[in-house]
This record gives sequence, C-alpha cells and structure tokens, in this order.
Amino acid sequence: MSEKNSNLLYTVFSILFIICALLGSIHFWCYNESFYEAQHNTLTLGNKPINEYIGISNDDLKELTHFTLAYLNDPSRDLDIQMNVNGSVREIFTDDEKAHMVDVRNLNMTANYILIASGVILVSIIVYFVIKGFSSYRLFDSYRKVLLGCLLFFGTLSLWILIDFDSFWTSFHHLFFPGNGLWILDLRKDILIMIVPPQFFNNLVIRIVVTFFILIALMYFVLVYQRKSKTDD
Repeated sequence: MSEKNSNLLYTVFSILFIICALLGSIHFWCYNESFYEAQHNTLTLGNKPINEYIGISNDDLKELTHFTLAYLNDPSRDLDIQMNVNGSVREIFTDDEKAHMVDVRNLNMTANYILIASGVILVSIIVYFVIKGFSSYRLFDSYRKVLLGCLLFFGTLSLWILIDFDSFWTSFHHLFFPGNGLWILDLRKDILIMIVPPQFFNNLVIRIVVTFFILIALMYFVLVYQRKSKTDD
C-alpha cells in the first residue's frame, strides 16, 4: 500500500474510533437500566421520590423504564401501556409524547446503524493492521491530529454544557428535532418527562462526556506506548 493510502487508512481508523467511542458512550449510559434506577432513587420532583410524584409504585416505575427503553431499540414495538396511576388505570403516554418518542427512536436507530457500521469497518482495519503491519509512529501522528480537532470541538461543547446546560439541551433538540415542539413536555402532567426530568439529563450528559474523554484518552496512551515499544525495539 502506498504511503498516501496508508496515511488515509490511519486517519479513517482515528475518526472511526472516536465515532465509536462517542456513540458507544451514549448507548451505554442511555440504555443502562441500573443508571436509571439509581437516578430514580436519588432525584426528587416536588420534594417527592419520582415514583410518588408520578403516582405509581417503584416496581411499576422500573417496568415502565424497561418498557420505554426497549421501545427505542425495536421498530416493531409501540408505546401503548396502561398502569395504575394515583389509584386509576390510565394510558401512560399521550399522543404527543408518543409522537416525540417516534422521533427519538428514529434518531436512536440511526445512531445504532452508524455505530455498527463504524465498528465493523474499524475492526476490519485492525485486522488488516495485524496481518499487514502498520507504522506505530504514523498511526499515532494521525490519531493525535484527529484527536486535537476532536478536543477543540468537544472541549468547547463541554464548557457550554457546564456553563449553561439548558441552552445546550434546547439547541440539541432544535438541531435533531427540527420543525416541531413535541419535545417540549410539561413536568406537571407528562409522565415521559417525569421519568427523565431535566436533572436526569444533566447527569446523563455529564457521564457520557466523561466516559467519552476517558476512552479517547486511553487510545492516545495505548498508541504512545505502542510507539515507544517500537522505538525501543
């Protein structure tokens, strides 16, 4: 392989790893039911535990969380579910909540497909490196350059999140759900937002960002070690 093509491959590897690190971090935390349970046991609404504020049992809240997360990863499912809320059986989600969740599921499925495709290509490149060999120095150099651009972008984004999360969250929804306001839910009556109130999303995004930075930093140090090992040889 020519030097130009190998450099391109190193750059593609670097970009795909960062994509997988980001989407993998998002998927891990967004669908980690233990995280949801911990948040539900910690956060309060109106000075009440979340399940009491909604008017359902803690077991029903766990079931509802599982049901909702399963919906987001399965295009064949619907959001029709009834539960006992404050002593009366009712449909949990309104039509607007269901319509918004269709948008969320479409976004999630797109992210899943990108993660899978990126992962397959990334593994293929790694296998190629193992079979054909690679330049530790040039791979490190490519990753370092891509990482620098990544850090500039996500560092700025992280500062935005820390300084004004509400502004970030609003802009996120305008970007990914343009043309409708279905994502604007009422904490007084919409159970969907009661399950995942604003503070939940704040905690979620912080964990995603921290995990993402840990992963890309680990790859950096792995490549530093790899390059040093080759130099010592």
